[in-house]
Amino acid sequence: LATHESVEAHGVSDQVLLEEPGTPQFYRHAVLALICVTVAALAAGLTMGLVSIEPMEMHIIVNTEDKDIVADKDKHKLKEDQAAAQRVLPLIKDHHRLLVTLLLLNSCANEALPLFLDKIVPSWMAVILSVTLVLMFGEIIPSAVFTGSEQLKIAAKFAPIVAVVQFLLTPIAWPIAKVLDHLLGEDHKGRYNFAELRAIVGIHADLRKGSHTAVFQAVDDRNKGVITTLTPHHFTDETVVCFNDAPGHPCKSSKLESNGTFYYAAPCEPLVGRDSSRTFRLYSDESRKESSLITFGRDELTSGAFTVQERDEIKIMHGVMNLTHMCAEQALIKMSDVDMLERHTQLTREKLGHILEMGRSRLPVYADNMHNLRGFILTKKLIVVSPDENRKVCDLEVQPLVLVKPDIPMLDLLNKFQADRCHIALVSSAPDAVKKAWDTNSTIPPDVHMMGIITLEDVIEKLIQEDIWDEDDPRHSTRLHMGYGGNNSPRRMPTVNNMPSRQLPAPHSSPPQGPSKKLKGAEATSKGLEEP
Repeated sequence: LATHESVEAHGVSDQVLLEEPGTPQFYRHAVLALICVTVAALAAGLTMGLVSIEPMEMHIIVNTEDKDIVADKDKHKLKEDQAAAQRVLPLIKDHHRLLVTLLLLNSCANEALPLFLDKIVPSWMAVILSVTLVLMFGEIIPSAVFTGSEQLKIAAKFAPIVAVVQFLLTPIAWPIAKVLDHLLGEDHKGRYNFAELRAIVGIHADLRKGSHTAVFQAVDDRNKGVITTLTPHHFTDETVVCFNDAPGHPCKSSKLESNGTFYYAAPCEPLVGRDSSRTFRLYSDESRKESSLITFGRDELTSGAFTVQERDEIKIMHGVMNLTHMCAEQALIKMSDVDMLERHTQLTREKLGHILEMGRSRLPVYADNMHNLRGFILTKKLIVVSPDENRKVCDLEVQPLVLVKPDIPMLDLLNKFQADRCHIALVSSAPDAVKKAWDTNSTIPPDVHMMGIITLEDVIEKLIQEDIWDEDDPRHSTRLHMGYGGNNSPRRMPTVNNMPSRQLPAPHSSPPQGPSKKLKGAEATSKGLEEP
């Protein structure tokens, strides 16, 4: 009888541990198991969602100014993101403590789950349910949700709960976090260094450059301004485009300009039968309001292409980054391309006409041979020179050039232009030897190599990554060099021979003065010679 009772007791031992469905104990353990799954899900999701947020990104959001944003909806979103970032920042600044707290919470929930399941289902089923619930509802789904497009907003909503858990687990989490700080370092990610910042600007520059062109295919006839392209355009709400030609698709529109005018594109929902990746609208204003929407009637847009343009702000930032790695040798004008005057040249009517045709604001001056440079003259001062006086170049004020080596960084050269109050420099292998020759009024040694000249305008053009055109520059001419005087090709301009003769008084003698700081590289042109 004793043996029978013992066997019977062992046979029902597993069933004795299980709670009967419908009893309060059954529901209590089921609810506790559900709480464990929920806590594990929150801990896993917050581990992925909070720990992956970089403090630097939050600082960028907090310090972003809404004046740099055009659309009202984007301004509203910025305010929401800034509020969320301010709630999240106190938590993520201590990276290791946050990580340890969430991992401890996740581990406790995962370990407790099988204990409660074991009370309501058999052990083998408890293991299967535990693994399944933890994997699907405690890892995969929460991680996907907490790292999605609303990552910051979700993290901000749970920030108070995480702060409470951090406080409760401080006795355990804080020592472990300090050990990790000591072994691995406290800073998880600092500010971007120059190389990283330059790479970021470069990425944005490449994304917005005019390398992507969408060819026009059709435009709607419902006065909605929906344009369809032959290929996917990849335009966004911040895309700026120009209307121009493409191979086999000349620009034909009575409404759009093809002279480099900027238009502001925005993707839109397609009309029936059209692909959303091939449709967009054009706006004349960056705000992209309905009042600036460009619509087209019959034959107002029949052919052409739309080329993505880089924003000027990003282009200039990219130019500044590139300028730090450039030196004068990479932007100079070779001596063979430089227009110069011999110091003993007489300023006859024909010579003044030739200088006028050069279109230079500054002209280097040499003595005997082009290697022996002595300085430069401002061509605007020739306005007081009478063609009938036959004065020589040396009778004018010949100002010294800035002397630099070919390896001088462009930013240092820019500072030197400002310090010396001069906008044109001579790039030489031995600036000291040239300076000594000028001071002693001797010939420049033949072993000194003259690389060329460089102007302030050349530096600025590298900075803004665009050519600077002044009043004397033909709009579509090709220039071998810029800055010290317009384009390189001859231009037909009024010559002095065709001007009525007029006796001009000789300039009053005055002490030599450096070029005014207000003068720019291409501002002082020879316009004064165009009129008698």
